Amino acid sequence: MKQKAQILIAEDDLDDQLLLKSAFKDNKIDCQVTFVSDGEQLLTYLKDSIATSTPPHLILLDLNMPKIDGREVLQQIRNDASLSHIPVLIISTSSAEGEIKTAYSLGASAYLVKPASYEKLLLLVKNLSAFYFETVALR
Repeated sequence: MKQKAQILIAEDDLDDQLLLKSAFKDNKIDCQVTFVSDGEQLLTYLKDSIATSTPPHLILLDLNMPKIDGREVLQQIRNDASLSHIPVLIISTSSAEGEIKTAYSLGASAYLVKPASYEKLLLLVKNLSAFYFETVALR
């Protein structure tokens, strides 16, 4: 039996959390979505998940978060052998070339710009799910 996909979303904006949660539900994507609100919570969650052998299959990471920002979190994930295999997708409102280059240089698997409409967010989540849970073989 195939294991249910586990997605960890690091997003400090509660409205964005609600929209993302709704987009997964409205697309009928059968996965477990967990939210954390800052980089410190994200790193704690990841350490706990490794200790219990239940790391997420995919991380969606906002760059501008409180306590520890997404860039630092990404760097720590990529420098940790027990976490470095997890795909980390940056999801940000910024489409600045410098931000995108920095994210990829730190090891981002993809850089997604947050869509301006819910319909486009639905499509983004649908495509993301199709790629990561139907096409790619995740660990």
